[in-house]
Amino acid sequence: MELVDTGITIERFEKISKQADFRITQKKYYLINPIYKYKFNLKPREQFGFMKGIPFVRNFFTTCMYYLIKPNH
Repeated sequence: MELVDTGITIERFEKISKQADFRITQKKYYLINPIYKYKFNLKPREQFGFMKGIPFVRNFFTTCMYYLIKPNH
């Protein structure tokens, strides 16, 4: 719900990170969010390789993203 409330997209988060002088060192896209294991007993699934490269499709089907970011300084 936080994403719905803020309206942030993957691209917007990455742009904000860059503007704040952070670099993304790792990221994982999830088709099935890891928290769903406990909420709905669903096994977490990472996003399919080809979907990661198509922004509209990726944004529609991705339920969760995890980033590791570090300051550039």
